[in-house]
This record gives sequence, structure tokens and C-alpha cells, in this order.
Amino acid sequence: MHNRTVKQYLLFLASFLLLTFSRVGAQPTLEIDNQENGQELRIVSLSPNVTETLYALGAGETLVGRSDYCNYPEQVTALPSVGTLYNPSLETLLSLEPTVAISSAFVPEDFLSSVERAGIEVVQLDTQQTFQGTYGLIRKIAEVVGKQSEAELMILSMQNTVREVVSSYKNETKPSVYMVIDFGGFDATATGDTFLGEMIELAGATNVAKDARNWTYSKELLMEADPEILLLNPRWGESGEATIQEFRTTKPYSDLSGEIIVFDADSTSRQGPRSADALKALAALIHQGKQ
Repeated sequence: MHNRTVKQYLLFLASFLLLTFSRVGAQPTLEIDNQENGQELRIVSLSPNVTETLYALGAGETLVGRSDYCNYPEQVTALPSVGTLYNPSLETLLSLEPTVAISSAFVPEDFLSSVERAGIEVVQLDTQQTFQGTYGLIRKIAEVVGKQSEAELMILSMQNTVREVVSSYKNETKPSVYMVIDFGGFDATATGDTFLGEMIELAGATNVAKDARNWTYSKELLMEADPEILLLNPRWGESGEATIQEFRTTKPYSDLSGEIIVFDADSTSRQGPRSADALKALAALIHQGKQ
């Protein structure tokens, strides 16, 4: 069992949220016209789902740098990293000579100010807590690279997949589900005010933490609910089997009777082009063996 301080927990949750969300905000429309300004578009992405979206839009060639967290698609790992979002290297970023840096919620403001003072455009994105917000994120990134048409086709395909998932399971029994993002000293889960909480409901299940807020849930309420399915996120650096073993042998979780299912937190938690397929996979896990 891991004994974690409040500071460690908050760092863990911030890291998970970093993989989950970017800050897509009410920024002015930004489209870089390379022909007009005579510059080659060179982007440093500071968020994994921004990186994924750029590649999915067919604009992967505009990327010249990434964060340590950007690992999909695999070819992006060949690009130089500017480090973590909490302590990125300004020197490394500037050495890549980008024209645009796309920032997420956890990048220090003084760092972004320094980037702007160096004459680099900074696009800041605000957190989206709904599945619908994923489409806004894609559209915003598409504006930067002039790929609006590609974005609308992508969104249409995603919306069709979501409708298919909802339709497939609308007449199925809705099992009670609890998403175990973290456990032990603190219990983090997909509460009702989160994108992941909405995904559980869209997948044809009942989220036992739907009335909770801010990613936290009490052990007492969890034991009282005793959900039918426990979706378990493997701990950082651990296999799914190791995390299951720890969960099953830790009180009070060992008293829960629900089925434990490991889910792919990497694709599920990142709002972006893979979100609809992740929803489909999540629904299949929840309803496996019931059709």
C-alpha cells in the first residue's frame, strides 16, 4: 500500500488531468496563414491530446517539439521534448525556433510570458468537462493549422460512433460502475462533473459517483454502493495485474464484490480524436459477456 501525502496526491491528480484535458478557451480565432506572413508554421505542443489532434488532422509535419507526455502516435517520440509541463525548458523550446506554442492548463504563466516575449505566438486552451467539448477542442486546434474541413469530417465520424454506442446499449441493463483513478490514502474517481463520468453514462452504465464533484469520492460511499464493475486505472509504472493485486488486498476495497476490469486510461482519458473509439471500447468492457 502506498502512503501518499496531500502534495503527492495533488501532483498525481494534476498529472492525470494533464493527460485528460487541455485548456480550450474563449480565445480569439487564430489561424496562421503561412502565405501571408511568409513563415513556415512550426509548432511546439505542450499537451498530449493537442499532439494527437494535429497528427489526426494531417498536420503532424508542423510539429517541431513536444512535452514529455506526448507519446502518441509513436512517431512523435522522435521529436525533441521541452520537458515536463511543470518545469519546461525555455532554452530548449527557443532552440526549436517555433512560430506557435500550444499550451495546456499546467504550464507556468511566467514561462508562457517568456515565450511570448520571444515573439512566439502562444495558444492557450481551457479545460472542457464534457464530451461535447472534445469537438470544440478539435475545432480550435484545426483553426491554428487551417484544417477546418478535416476537423468537421473527423467530428462527424466521431459523432456517428457515439450515436452507435448509445444506440447499441440503450436497451441493455445498466450496470453500476466506479472508475478507480487512484485509491489508498485518497480516492480519485470520475465524478459527475467530469468528462470521464459522462463517458460512463454514455457507455450504457450508471456512474455510482455521478453526484460527487471534483474527482473525489469517500470510501464509505463506495462501500455502500458496492458497484458491479470497478474500472481500474493501473498505477504509474505498474502493470494492470500488479495494481489489481494491490487493490484486492487493500482494505476496505478488498471487501467490494464487483468485477475488476483494467481499462486503457491513456486513450480513454485524453480528449481528442480517439475519444469516440475509446468510448466504444469502454462500453464493450462494461458490457462484456452480457450480449
